[in-house]
Amino acid sequence: MEYCSHIIGRAKEKASRTNGSVLYFFCSSATGPQCSHIVHTLLHQVICCSSDGVANSIAATFLNALVDGHFQRSQDFREDYSLEVTVQKVLSAPDNELIKALVEAIKNSGIQELSITVDGLQEKQEKIAYSLFQLIGEATPKSEVLFTTQHPLGEIPPRATYIEYDKERKGLHVRHSPA
Repeated sequence: MEYCSHIIGRAKEKASRTNGSVLYFFCSSATGPQCSHIVHTLLHQVICCSSDGVANSIAATFLNALVDGHFQRSQDFREDYSLEVTVQKVLSAPDNELIKALVEAIKNSGIQELSITVDGLQEKQEKIAYSLFQLIGEATPKSEVLFTTQHPLGEIPPRATYIEYDKERKGLHVRHSPA
C-alpha cells in the first residue's frame, strides 16, 4: 500500500500541472468482490474533485443513469417504497448498471485526463475491474490504469499496467497492455 500511496502522490502532482484527475481504490478496504464498493468510491472521488455546480450535475447524472438503465426495465422500483428503500435499491443496482452509471458520470464531469490506481486487486474482482476500466478508457481516452496484485491477471484493459508481487519468487512482474 505504501508503494501505491507514493504512486498516487506522484500522479496527483502531475495532474495538478495538467488539469487531470486521479482516482484510486485500495481493495483491502472492500469487504468483498462487490462492484458497488469500487464504483461508489470512485464516484465519490470524481465528485470531490469537481466544483460544486459540476458535482451536483455528476451525482444527478449517476442517479439518472441508474434509474433509466435499471429501474425502467425491471420491477425493482415501486411507488409505494419509502425514500430510504428506493435509494438503497438504486445504489445496489446490478454491477453492469453501476458501471454504466459511473462512466456516464465521468463523461459528464468533463475530466480530460485520468489516472486510476487500484491496489491489491483480488482474483474475484478481476472481471468487474476489466469491464469498468475498459469503459472508462473509452469514455476518457487520456486515461491510464495501474493495478497491483498478488496473482497473475488474465486480460488487462487497454492503457493499463499491472504489477504483480510474487511472494514465492520474491519479485515484481510488470505487464503493460497496448494502447
